[in-house]
Amino acid sequence: MNLEGITINILTSQLQEKLLGGKIYKVFMPNKSSLLLLVKTENAVIPLAADFSGASPYLYMPDKTPERPETPPAFCMLLRKHLEEGRITKITQSGLDRVVTMEISSIGSARQIISKQLIFELTGKNANIIFVSEGIILDSLKHIGKALSSYRQILPGLAYIAPPPQDGLDILTSSPVDIAAAAQNLPLPPQKALIAATTGIGQYTAGQLLKFAGITAEGGITNENAAALADAIGTLQQNINAAKAGTAPVYAIITRTNTVKTILPFKPLQLTGGETVKEFASLNSAVAFAQSLTPVLLPEQEVLNKTVNAETEKLQKKILLLKEELAAAEDAEQQRIIADTLMANLYRIAKGSSECTLENIYDGTPLTIKLAPDLTANENAQKYYKRYNKLKRAQAEIKEQLQLTEEAVEYLGSIDIALKLVQTRAEVAEIKSELAAAGFITVKNTKNKMPQAKSTPTIIKLSEDTALYIGKNNKQNDYVTFSIGSGNDLWFHTKNIPGSHVILKTTLPQADEKDIQTAATLAGYFSKARGGSKIPVDCTLRKFVKKPSGAKPGFVIYANQTTYYVTPEEEAINKLIN
Repeated sequence: MNLEGITINILTSQLQEKLLGGKIYKVFMPNKSSLLLLVKTENAVIPLAADFSGASPYLYMPDKTPERPETPPAFCMLLRKHLEEGRITKITQSGLDRVVTMEISSIGSARQIISKQLIFELTGKNANIIFVSEGIILDSLKHIGKALSSYRQILPGLAYIAPPPQDGLDILTSSPVDIAAAAQNLPLPPQKALIAATTGIGQYTAGQLLKFAGITAEGGITNENAAALADAIGTLQQNINAAKAGTAPVYAIITRTNTVKTILPFKPLQLTGGETVKEFASLNSAVAFAQSLTPVLLPEQEVLNKTVNAETEKLQKKILLLKEELAAAEDAEQQRIIADTLMANLYRIAKGSSECTLENIYDGTPLTIKLAPDLTANENAQKYYKRYNKLKRAQAEIKEQLQLTEEAVEYLGSIDIALKLVQTRAEVAEIKSELAAAGFITVKNTKNKMPQAKSTPTIIKLSEDTALYIGKNNKQNDYVTFSIGSGNDLWFHTKNIPGSHVILKTTLPQADEKDIQTAATLAGYFSKARGGSKIPVDCTLRKFVKKPSGAKPGFVIYANQTTYYVTPEEEAINKLIN
């Protein structure tokens, strides 16, 4: 689980409300990577648990206290000596970083107040608990020496150095308009620009804010949509303040492997396939729920899904680079104009010149041209012609590479949705085989392995006369369309969105309009647009669907289509397919 800075801010607020002024009654370490403080307040004894034993750090107030070992570790003994009977006088977050500092004050032998800090760094795999007095580390849960970090060592006796602070505007207190403008002014893709312009949010919240504002990676942040982004940020600020006040819920995103991906102070607009969302009245209860989950073993489709996501991300980066190269190569025509203008004015150019200004022979405007002084006018012209030819060749090559890369991204999109629809091992095996054939993965020699059973598409009987056939991967899509479907059957597929091929077969003279609507709705549901509204679904006769020679599995072209707009309802769909 990766908690963002804004979520840690809500957690800090709730810890302040419950624990400030409380006395540390007991200190335990249930295991070598966790800490349990029992805090006595006016009304109760409240446990505070910090569990850093897994891949994700947890800091929360559990309902049930974990078991305590008979022999406490040395770090536990040190904390007992210094912290028991001390009062919690401050709980703060370092800006919007994932660092929470608890100050514990006690009365020393000379009746003076002595304050020490317990610092919880909730930073993923580098998470740590550090015990500090007057800026010096007394001890820590994990020791970090020079071999692990040349910048920041965490060892007893050394000065405590905080993690490097984030740059950017505070997502909670800065003006939403200023934040949107700052992100717009950065020469980065929208998601990276929003993260770089702010502190306190990561990829998940940044992506959701952009979705709320209707901003895409291709379109970027513009003057037209910056206001919508500012509105989304303003709503986020309101949600966080309401969650801190206890008047609004938080939402846990639960993965297919039964782990909490993150916790958000807003309901996500769109989930990745296989994820679910659960609402909680408080952040503490959401973190407690996350800590209680037992992850399931990672299925093979999850491994393939990670491969597809990684390959897609690489290809999308390649597309951005190719577009930049293409923009540079589009200067070719200017090189030809310069060369032609030089050739028409050879007699006017003095030998040894490094620059000249001539009239553009095409539009008559002044044209300032850089020259190589050691070359003649004609040689300079030939140099520009050579550059023109090189850029023209580059244009063609880049355009071809760009088209192939965009097609690969589209193809992986179809694999991605297929992985979300798998129900059997045979379907997983088919997708794995397809990825191997496309060169995205390598598989070991399978000569001695038993052959896998062939997967089958989903079949839904709508009536005695009518049935629907739904492909759940590219091979099934080809089978449904070209083996099951015949000329006058109706064929459905989401418009420009990866998804299933759906065939509507009927013995009636004409398909019932209600059945057509059902088929279109199922095509929208079994697609990457699942969970959306007004999903465009194309419908045409099967005879108008063709597969180009050499095309990848699942790829078709079609004509004479009618477009339906559908909003699938989960409950109604489940009744149909179960």
